[in-house]
Amino acid sequence: MTFPDFDPDDYPIVVAIDFGTTFSGCAYAYAPEDKEARTITSWPKQNVQYAKTPTLNLYKEVNGKYKMVEWGLKCKLQMETPAASRYIQLYQYKPHLDENLALVPWKNTVSVPTAISVPTAISNYLEALHEYVAEKILQEFGRSYSRKSFRYCLTVPAMWSDKAKDVMRKAAVRAGLISGDDHPDRLTLVSEPEAAALYCEKACKQFDLGHGDQFMICDAGGGTVDLIVYEIAQGRHLSEVTKGHGGSCGSMFIDLNFGSLLVEKFRRQGAVFPKSVIQALVETFAYQLKPQFDGEEDMYLALPRNDCFDDLRDPSSIGIDGGYMCLKASELKKVVFEPVVKQVLALIQEQPKGAKSCSAIFMVGGFGSSTYLLDRVKQEFGGVVKTVSSPHKPELVVVCGAVYAGLNPKTVTSRVTRRCYGTDVALPFVEGVDPITLKRDGIDGVMCRNRFDTFVRKGQKVQVDECITKSYVFVKNSKTLAAEAVGVYATDGDPPRYVTDPRVSELANISIPCPFKPKDPLGHKVSCEMKMYFGLSEIRAEVFILGKKYFTTLKFDGGDSY
Repeated sequence: MTFPDFDPDDYPIVVAIDFGTTFSGCAYAYAPEDKEARTITSWPKQNVQYAKTPTLNLYKEVNGKYKMVEWGLKCKLQMETPAASRYIQLYQYKPHLDENLALVPWKNTVSVPTAISVPTAISNYLEALHEYVAEKILQEFGRSYSRKSFRYCLTVPAMWSDKAKDVMRKAAVRAGLISGDDHPDRLTLVSEPEAAALYCEKACKQFDLGHGDQFMICDAGGGTVDLIVYEIAQGRHLSEVTKGHGGSCGSMFIDLNFGSLLVEKFRRQGAVFPKSVIQALVETFAYQLKPQFDGEEDMYLALPRNDCFDDLRDPSSIGIDGGYMCLKASELKKVVFEPVVKQVLALIQEQPKGAKSCSAIFMVGGFGSSTYLLDRVKQEFGGVVKTVSSPHKPELVVVCGAVYAGLNPKTVTSRVTRRCYGTDVALPFVEGVDPITLKRDGIDGVMCRNRFDTFVRKGQKVQVDECITKSYVFVKNSKTLAAEAVGVYATDGDPPRYVTDPRVSELANISIPCPFKPKDPLGHKVSCEMKMYFGLSEIRAEVFILGKKYFTTLKFDGGDSY
């Protein structure tokens, strides 16, 4: 597919969407004038001004098909009515895009119809959220602008695979953020910790950080925790020091631990509670108690009115009295919080450069605002790091930082590649080394097919503006005229010899029309250039041949496993 060069001035309004595991938010800015991000703080049915809304979908079966009828807080309110049994509520489905997370397969999740896939749930939610925020934004700008004036920054975990990012992009296109005919650069995927770094860079002077200092972003959200170390370069620019890493140890796993604790407590009392009751108790804990937990004071969980509590043999033995359950701080620490918090601390310790080389650790994200987590990070690393801080309104850090990424895309000057990338070529066949199955006799000699030609190695630092270019030739080996294809491949290790290596996955396939004419003789050569861009969250490749430019069209192997 070919596109003209992208001009951001054609889209003066930058809209950032932070699609989260438990909450989602939106911020925006008018590029010609705004230096700060504006946030959406009013959401449907939320009586308080808050910068995020729950990531919840509510479906109802209509004529044999499932239709999303509500989103956000409206879902929760609807599920508290007598009609709740008619609906299916989906929540915490974003982590299912993480291929490294051992979750129950989505298709095996209880009460989830197979007709609703994770990409479908994401696109349904994004469509509804986008419809709402677009109207809010245009109310402020008046008739001078329309949705055609928007360009988008959508945040994604840094630890996600290229496949997961592609699923997210396609879901955004299906949701109507951009159309399939739009230039791909109208929608930019921004890694969550990088967005946070752009936000925190503005606070560096406050923390006495300057040129040459390094700081770590620990972006702890609902599903994932991502860490990257940045160095403050000349002119207040940022340079990635490490490629970053992370894990699926966000705050939702604290909720899962708490749910398991409740089930065990009730089971010891000889009662098995309905899933809906446990879920309601976990939600109350997550929204009201979890953010305030400090590891010292006991907490009290309000219990809903339900006959199932009458089945408990000795309610007082598990702390139930007067409609409340007393939750001992020591038990919450040991069973609920510490198993997750220790994983976060280990991630900080394992970061390749380590916390010792940093002048500051910034805790961001919804989980990053946890009093208990912040205190534990200070206990572990306060002696070697000058500053451990959670910025003001940490839940806004990522979405506002994504706006800054749209306004100033060159603030980050270099990044570290997460994987090794290359393409497939034909090279001279080496007897005794190359397998006979890859041998090809052609006009240009005896060649070996499917050789891996490396563009960048894993962990290599590349400049944001850097474009790696290689020259190739197509050779006419037969009279049959057919389209050509150029593959883009990746591996998590060192460069392999062949693209057929089991460790290698094909990320994209660039189709180009046949470069030869019927009258061209056998052996005729046509030169081309392949350019690969590694400075953004997504990998982009282009092929220039016969005066035309062709972009990638992502085509992942395998079926939809989400």
